[in-house]
Amino acid sequence: MAEIKDKYDHQAQDAKWQKYWEKNQTFSTKEKGKKKYVLDMFPYPSGDGLHVGHPRSYTASDILSHYYRLNGFDVLHPVGFDAFGLPAENAAIKKGIPPAENTAKNIQRFSEQLKMLGISYDWSRQIVTSDPDYYKWTQWLFLELYKNGLAYQKEAFVNWCPKDKTVLANEQVVGGRCERCGTAVVQEKRTQWFFKITDFAEELLSGLDKLDWPDSTKEIQRNWIGKSEGADIEFAVKDSDVKIKIFTTRPDTLFGATYMVLAPEYVGLDQIVTAEHQDEVKKYQVTTAKRTELDRIAETKDKTGVFTGAYAINPVSGAEIPIWVADYVLAGYGYGAVMCVPAHDERDFAFAQKFNLSIQQVAAPLYITDQGADAVRPDQEDVRRKIVTVILKHWSEDKVFGLNWEKLNWKSFILGGVEEGETFEEAAIREAVEESGYQNIKSVKKIGFETHSRFFARHKDVNRYSVSECCVVELTDGKYIEPAEEHVKNHRGEWIDTKTIIGYVNLNNNIYYADIFLNGEKPFVGQGVVINSGKFNGISSLEAGEKITKQVKGQMTTKYRLRDWLVSRQRYWGTPIPILYDKNDNPIPIKEADLPVLLPTDVEFRPTGESPLIYSEAFKALPAGYPEAVRREYDTLDTFVCSSWYYMRYADPKNATRFADKNKLKYWLPVDTYIGGAEHATGHLIFARFITKVLHKLGYIDFDEPFLKLCHQGLVLGENGEKMSKSKGNVINPDEVVEGFGADALRMYEMFMGPFDQSIPWSTAGIEGIKKFLDRTYRLVQKRKSMPKDTSQDNDLHRLIIKITQDIESFHFNTAVSAFMIFVNEAIANGKSSSWVEDFVILLAPFAPHLAEELWQRVLGKTTSIFVSTWPTADPAKAKLQQVEIVVQDKGKKRGIISVAAGTSAAEVIDKIKQDSKLAPLAVAENYKFVPDRIINFF
Repeated sequence: MAEIKDKYDHQAQDAKWQKYWEKNQTFSTKEKGKKKYVLDMFPYPSGDGLHVGHPRSYTASDILSHYYRLNGFDVLHPVGFDAFGLPAENAAIKKGIPPAENTAKNIQRFSEQLKMLGISYDWSRQIVTSDPDYYKWTQWLFLELYKNGLAYQKEAFVNWCPKDKTVLANEQVVGGRCERCGTAVVQEKRTQWFFKITDFAEELLSGLDKLDWPDSTKEIQRNWIGKSEGADIEFAVKDSDVKIKIFTTRPDTLFGATYMVLAPEYVGLDQIVTAEHQDEVKKYQVTTAKRTELDRIAETKDKTGVFTGAYAINPVSGAEIPIWVADYVLAGYGYGAVMCVPAHDERDFAFAQKFNLSIQQVAAPLYITDQGADAVRPDQEDVRRKIVTVILKHWSEDKVFGLNWEKLNWKSFILGGVEEGETFEEAAIREAVEESGYQNIKSVKKIGFETHSRFFARHKDVNRYSVSECCVVELTDGKYIEPAEEHVKNHRGEWIDTKTIIGYVNLNNNIYYADIFLNGEKPFVGQGVVINSGKFNGISSLEAGEKITKQVKGQMTTKYRLRDWLVSRQRYWGTPIPILYDKNDNPIPIKEADLPVLLPTDVEFRPTGESPLIYSEAFKALPAGYPEAVRREYDTLDTFVCSSWYYMRYADPKNATRFADKNKLKYWLPVDTYIGGAEHATGHLIFARFITKVLHKLGYIDFDEPFLKLCHQGLVLGENGEKMSKSKGNVINPDEVVEGFGADALRMYEMFMGPFDQSIPWSTAGIEGIKKFLDRTYRLVQKRKSMPKDTSQDNDLHRLIIKITQDIESFHFNTAVSAFMIFVNEAIANGKSSSWVEDFVILLAPFAPHLAEELWQRVLGKTTSIFVSTWPTADPAKAKLQQVEIVVQDKGKKRGIISVAAGTSAAEVIDKIKQDSKLAPLAVAENYKFVPDRIINFF
C-alpha cells in the first residue's frame, strides 16, 4: 500500500495543479456542442488587490462552470477588467502616477490573485476596457446610437461633484453626496451628452417578466422606470395668456386640486411670477440649485416653497388656485408642473399642512361587503343613510368606548344615523350620550375623511349604503344614566384600551378611523368613489378619470419616471467621445475607419472642472478628412458605457473588424447565469439591458436581454460584523488565507459560511474547520482507494449526487458543503471500503479543484484531468431512503426515536409508538404535528 499522507499539502499542490491547468489549457473554451455562458461582474482594478469578500461570487460562478463542463457543456467562463472610470483615476491621483500605469499594476495583481484561487477562467479571452482594441468598439457603439438618434446633446441641470470636478449620473449620487468621495453634490447647468434610454422604457419594463432575476431587483427596476398611466391637462393662468400643462395619474381628483406647484427651473416661470414676488422666488431658485434631485424628492425632507403671487384656473371647477414654486417638483419629470390635491397625495398633503392651503376631499374609500352574512343582497335595493362614527374617550383613563354586536359578530365604535337638519358633530354628541349613557361632553372634533360602505344590515333587514364621518368626543367626567333599551338592544358597550383598538374594531371604515385617531391625519390615496365633483359624484375613480379628462379636453397618456442616461464626464480616464465640432458647434461624428480616437498621454489628469483633454496638444490636432472641423469633443464617456456591452465582446475578444462575430454572438449569447451585486440594479444592470435592446433593434444581435438568470452574492463582513474597509482596519487579505489554509479551504469556506445571497461575518475558526475537513477527506480517499470495494455506502452516494446537483443548480452552496461533511464523517465512522470514491471526488471537484485533481491523478492514478470526466448520475431507486428515524417529541421536547420505513403515515407511526412501553403514553394525546420521515410532536 502506498504511503498515506496525513495532511494535504495545499501550498505545493495548489501551485502544481494551477501550473498543470495552464500548461494543458484545461479550461480553454470549446465551441462545438451545447453551451452555457457563466459570468460574474468583472472587477474594477482601482485598488491594490482583492479582499476575502471578492472570491465569494467568483467561486460560485466557478463551481457552476465546472458543473456544466462535467455535464458535457461547452462553457464560456471569461475574465476581464472594468478599467476606466473615477475609482481608477482617483486611485492614480492619490499615488501620483498616471492612471494607465496604476491600472496595469493593479490588473497584474488582481490576475495573480484570481489565478491563486484556481478560478477556471479562460484567460485567453481577457478584456480590459482601457485597451484601445476594446474602447474602439465602445466608440463605435456611441456612433451607432448617434446615427440612430439615440445619442444627443442638451443643456441641463446636472449633478456636479466639487471635489471630483465632474458630472455624476443620478445613480452615482447617494444621500445627496458623491458615491465615490462623499462630497455634497450641487446642481450646475451644462451642455452634456445623453443616451435616449427613455425610448426603450416600455421594453425595459415588460422584458423583466421573462427574466429569472431576484424579485427584489426586478421591483427596483420597475420602480426606477416608473410607469404611470394618467392624463395631460392644461391650466390657464389668471389674467394671462400663459397655459401650464401638467401630467397627473389621478385626473379623477381634478375637482380637489387646490393649488399648483412649479419646479424652480420651470421654463417660463418669469412670465408667471408677479413683480412683488420676484425677489423671493429668485432667492429660492439659488438655494434649490445647491440640492440634488434625489435630495429634493426624498420623502423625509421637510417641504419648502414660495408663493408666486399668481393664480391658475381649475379647468373643471373654475376655482382660482394659488401657484407655488417648490423643489419637490423637478423640471425633468413630467412637465415640471403639478396640480396639487392634498386630500389624496402624501407630498401635497404635507405641503398644504405646512403652508395652510385648502384641502378638499373628492374621493372616498368605498367598502363593499360581498361575502358572509353581511354580503349585499342583489335582490334588494340600497337604502342610503348618513352615519356618524363616534370615538368616545374616557374622562380619566386611556380608553375608548366600543360596541360589541355579538349576534352580528361586529365590534365597532359608537355608530348612529344623522337626523335631518343635524350636523355630524351634533349627531355625534347625541349618539354618544344615547349609546353609552355618559352625559357630560367636553369636546367634539371631526377627524379623517368621509367614507362610504355598502353592506346588508341584518339588524335592519336592508341593504345599507352608508356615508360616514367620524368625530372624536371627549367626556368631562363619569356622570352616567342607564341608556334606553331601544338604543342598546343589539349590542353591549365596553371600555377598550386605546392601544388595542386596531385589533378590536372589525368594520373596515372603523379600522380606517382608528388608524387616523392613533397616528394622525393623512390623505386618502386609494381609488374609491368620487364625491364633491358635481355631475361626476357617485361613479368610480377609474371611470371618473377618463370622463373628467374628456370634459376639460385633456389627453389620457403614459409617462415614465426614467430619465435619459447622462454619459459625458469631465475627466481624463475614460473613453474619448468620437465627435468633432464645426465653427457653429454642430457635432461631426468620427468615421468608423478612423477609430479608435486614442486617449492622449500628454495630459495633466488632475481634475480642474474642465475636461483634462483640453490641455493635450496632441489631442487638439484634428484628423484629416474633416475640413469643417475646428475642435474635438473633450469629454470622455461614463465608465458604465464601457461595461454596458463587455459581455458580448467575450464571445469574440480579438475581432478587429466587428465588436464580435455574429455567429459567435448567436452561439454564446445571452449570458445564462450572471453573478454580481444587487447595488447595480439601477446602474449597470439597466444600462446593459438598454444597450442590448438597442443592438437588437439595429439588427446586430438576435437576443434582446443580456442576462437570463441573475444571482446576487451577500457581503463577507469583517469578524466584527462590519463592512470591510481599510479605515476600519478589518480587511482580510486572501493571500494570507490561501497561504495558511489553501485555495480550496477559502473557496469552500466562502460557500459554507451562509446562504449565498446573505451577508455573513468572516470567521477564522470557520475556515480552520474547513481545512480539517479537507485533510480528513484526503486521508479517507487514500485509505479507501487501496481496499476492496463494497457497496455499503451506495445509497448514501446516490443521495449525495442528487443533493449536490440540486444545490449547485439552486445556489445552495452552503448546504452542499454540509452534505459533503456529513458523507465523509459517516464514511469514516462505518470503517468499510466502498465503491463511492471516484464519484465522490468528481462531486467535490467544482468546490475544491486542487484537492480533487490531486486525488484523481496522484491517488486514484488517473492519467487525465478530473475536469474532463463525467458528472455522476444518481439512481433514484438507490437514492430513496429505505428506513428513517422519527424523533418523538412531547411539547417540543425529545422523548425518543423510532425506526420506520420511509414514507410511513402519521397513523402508522402512532401505532408503532403505542408498541413502545416508554413512548406509548404520549400516543393518547389528540393533538400532534407530523413531519413525514422526520418528527412527530404531541401536545
